[in-house]
Amino acid sequence: MKILLIEDDKTHCEKYRECAEHLYYPITLSIVNGSKQAFKHIEADLPEIILLDLELNDSDGDGLMFLKKFQSLKLKPAPFIIIITNNSSKETIHLARNLGADYVISKQKPDYSPRFVFDFVNCSFTNRTKTPKEQPSLEALVKREVEKIGFTFDLSGKNYLISAILTVIHANKNNLSLKKEVYPVIARMYKKSDESVERAIRTAIIKTWRITDLETLQENYTANVDYGSGFPTNKELIFYVAERIQDDVA
Repeated sequence: MKILLIEDDKTHCEKYRECAEHLYYPITLSIVNGSKQAFKHIEADLPEIILLDLELNDSDGDGLMFLKKFQSLKLKPAPFIIIITNNSSKETIHLARNLGADYVISKQKPDYSPRFVFDFVNCSFTNRTKTPKEQPSLEALVKREVEKIGFTFDLSGKNYLISAILTVIHANKNNLSLKKEVYPVIARMYKKSDESVERAIRTAIIKTWRITDLETLQENYTANVDYGSGFPTNKELIFYVAERIQDDVA
């Protein structure tokens, strides 16, 4: 993922730079300190994600002015714009959304950090972030695949499962650790504990295998099933679906 951070606080920029160097999933992070630099960068190398500080107190203009000018570019595909701000004014946030911001993350959140932002981006967006409507997103492909297996009910475990599969796909690593590198990411997204995420995914798998007819399961899941329990493990299912999606989009 190509990410552009527009931020005038040098300390904040350094924290993002240091964090980006230690991620297990690949990103390309560019940092500029104001609107003029941002537009030059966008013209030269269109990012997929823009992280925009609204205030830009020590720079040229503010984030809202950037959004107004950015709208006129009418870029296709358009980058996702995520506001990161200390400004909690409902009026300001509403205006930012009307000007094209896709999401807002408050710096005042207790769990806010550069890692939280990067993990959110990694789990929530595909490499082609704003694809044409006729092309399903990566998230839609994963959702369709798990529902083919039988995950048609509305449980939190199903959502965690989809996010976990997306995390594995984006990381593009065969030896990814669920406990160390996947569950913590999902837990931060949903504000749950690592253990509750793992347990909810397990519960969703067990319920699916109990209520889905055998023919459907055998047709849409051809990997290992634990002989003792009769269900696949979390890891077996997550990596199975991730591999199928990667093969389909390759």
